[in-house]
Amino acid sequence: MNGRRARAGLAGVRVKLHPLFLVSAAVACFLHMALQVAVLFACVLLHELGHAIMARRLGYQVKEVELLPFGGVAKLASGDLGCVPRHEALVAIAGPVVNLVLGWAGLALAAGGVASSDAYRTWVTLNLWLAVFNLLPCLPLDGGRLWRSSRSRGVGYVRATEGAYRMGFAISALLMALGILAFLAGRPHVGALVLGLFLAVGAWQGLRELSVDTVRFLDGKRRRSHQVVRARSLVANVDTRVRDVVREFAPDRVHLVYVLDGHGRVVDIVEEREIVDAVFSGKWDVPVGKLSEPAVAETAHL
Repeated sequence: MNGRRARAGLAGVRVKLHPLFLVSAAVACFLHMALQVAVLFACVLLHELGHAIMARRLGYQVKEVELLPFGGVAKLASGDLGCVPRHEALVAIAGPVVNLVLGWAGLALAAGGVASSDAYRTWVTLNLWLAVFNLLPCLPLDGGRLWRSSRSRGVGYVRATEGAYRMGFAISALLMALGILAFLAGRPHVGALVLGLFLAVGAWQGLRELSVDTVRFLDGKRRRSHQVVRARSLVANVDTRVRDVVREFAPDRVHLVYVLDGHGRVVDIVEEREIVDAVFSGKWDVPVGKLSEPAVAETAHL
């Protein structure tokens, strides 16, 4: 343990236990729920290894897996995953599929009269519950990554990400409302409140780090070698800021930005590469119409 998180390794993947996981485990053990903690740890670990193995098969380097009480995060060495929606969808669905397979396998064993212990019932329940919960269509859950991958080509990566996090707030509010109603009805459901709080915190943190996520996505686009991809045209006024233009950038596309003057006339065409370079030069708030001015001036001088 490094003082903040417990670390281990499995199948060549470094595994970290988030402090929240350790706190939840300690509380559960205090409440004489050690069996549930052990089974939950195994289910979450297998869930995240499903993500990691799929990412590796697609050619991505997995840095580590971090376990949370209701799931986890498979961290990659680069931000390229969001640049290929199909890959993001495959990696996202791999975790819930693992839990569904394990859960249904358990149900099949029960139907055959092979298993019926408390550990077995807990195993089936938690696997199916993890699969369903993680498929909710909001970030930071796997369902949110599936939703983002399906929308990012149409509305842009940043807008799709932002929408998935805002959906997280909506589902969080619904879960907490159900928890409060259950309490008022005399049937307290702490799980709904905890899950709602978990989603709210995750969505809040994700929106706070949206700029960092955007830079990671743009860096992935910059480093990926394009072979044959579709071009996507955007239109922006000369005074539109670079940060507002990149919000429209989609994965699996190369963008051409038509710059309009105050009369609606095209005065320039700015390539995606120029805008991405501007981002990494710290020109987030520079109007897109000014990006090619030095080059134009130099050409006129020559």
